[in-house]
Amino acid sequence: MEAILQIQKRTTEGKKVKTLRNQGITPIHLYGSEFDSASMQVKMSELINILDLAGFSSPITLNDGKNDIIAFAREVQRHPLTEQIIHVDFQIVGKDDQVEVEVPVNLTGESPAVKNLGGVLIKLMETIRISSKVNVVPKSIELDISVIESLEQSILVGDIEIAEGVQIVSDETFAVARVIPPRIEIEEEAEEELAEGEESEEGDESDDSADSETDDKSEE
Repeated sequence: MEAILQIQKRTTEGKKVKTLRNQGITPIHLYGSEFDSASMQVKMSELINILDLAGFSSPITLNDGKNDIIAFAREVQRHPLTEQIIHVDFQIVGKDDQVEVEVPVNLTGESPAVKNLGGVLIKLMETIRISSKVNVVPKSIELDISVIESLEQSILVGDIEIAEGVQIVSDETFAVARVIPPRIEIEEEAEEELAEGEESEEGDESDDSADSETDDKSEE
């Protein structure tokens, strides 16, 4: 589904913008390397729907009634108490522009380390930064975790297979997902270490006691 957002030119500025928000309208700002920045406005309900659909990784078509403008949502400002969106910045791009965006990671499949060994799957990265032309930006990166067969095994950024024309910018040594031992196993190991520590302390105390008795006899 293509993300299309209807926008209108904004003439209200400063503190008067609050009046727009009370009317269900959100101010937005457009900018780009080859585009004159502009103050615009959109219906809040439509803006929310489009951001839910496209997020920050998919291009959005902004229509001002005459032209279609390709853009990415870049910065969203929210009210500190209500979390209501109060302003959004959009970066205007050309169809052939090379862009860098954060693409969400979706884990698919089932890990044998989880199924057979009782391991716990940990997702360490929610997004991967990629570089590509606007028309080939992936909506998401699908990561098959069925390759994780043993505990403490990870999938690194460098293990990800990406589509042609797309380059991964994130550090290839970062772990995206890992399966760790089950919690009960970790707790048992901790208890064993604690018990060993207590035994060591008791041994030290016995040695100290024996030394003390020897000293007392020597003094007599």
